[in-house]
Amino acid sequence: KEAEQEVHCILNLYKRVFEELLAVPVVQGRKTEKEKFAGGDFTTTIEAYISASGRAIQAGTSHHLGQNFSKMFDITFENPETGEKEYVYQNSWGITTRTIGCLVMVHADNAGLVLPPKVAKIQVVIVPCGVTVNLNKDEKE
Repeated sequence: KEAEQEVHCILNLYKRVFEELLAVPVVQGRKTEKEKFAGGDFTTTIEAYISASGRAIQAGTSHHLGQNFSKMFDITFENPETGEKEYVYQNSWGITTRTIGCLVMVHADNAGLVLPPKVAKIQVVIVPCGVTVNLNKDEKE
């Protein structure tokens, strides 16, 4: 039960990072049996909406593996109340480079990238100068 609660706790942390820090709104959910992590009991997810494509992207997942892998690899602990050997319950989660991709897809367009203030407190504008100086008239147009 504690491992299942941790999966949801991590999912809530993901939501806070995306919405409060990265300014990327997300929707929390649970993957279907076909979409869940192979061998896991269930997978939760946050999905971000990418307006440029009109589609959603899986921004992060938190998996409850149950005892499936601990039984396979004989990962046990001694229950302090009963002294019995029991298989551990496991989870799998972590923020990846996909987070950066979501950030860029939400906050960038053909005119550039504007990062949220909590990510970049100092905003900089880069103005390219002289990049066409060596081009002929046709190439410039």
